[in-house]
Amino acid sequence: MPGVGHFDHAMSELTNSGMLDKLNELVLEKKVPVIGICVGMQMMANSSDEGTFEGLKWIDASVKKFDETKIRQVTRLPHMGWNDVTPVIKSPLFEGLEKDALFYFLHSYYFECKKSEDVLAVSDYGDKFTCAACYENIYGIQFHPEKSHKHGETLLANFAKL
Repeated sequence: MPGVGHFDHAMSELTNSGMLDKLNELVLEKKVPVIGICVGMQMMANSSDEGTFEGLKWIDASVKKFDETKIRQVTRLPHMGWNDVTPVIKSPLFEGLEKDALFYFLHSYYFECKKSEDVLAVSDYGDKFTCAACYENIYGIQFHPEKSHKHGETLLANFAKL
């Protein structure tokens, strides 16, 4: 799932592409593993503060805008740059990575899971937030593995093995 864009635009493009029914069949019925990166992860939620469209509802979550008053950095939003990713449960996605591997982020919204068992990893930007989630065969990551050097390569290789 795409890694760059605005929630409503991404949902609109997916809906208008004609691929949504087939994608739902593959992911929800045939249980083909899928990974959403950044806005791709956010699209998997029920809804987003960034727009008015419904999400895919693949993971029971909502997408919230960061509260800038809690962010200590001078540059507040978007959250851009390197940050620790701390797994909270054992997952094959993070196999072979150190505990607080650094990944590259670029976002102003975060994924808020309704169920704690769907949270794979957290990061901190003013407050702890879910930066990786999973429900069955559906994986979402808020960071950009394609820009995260060896850690990103390892994570993508782990996903490919699923």
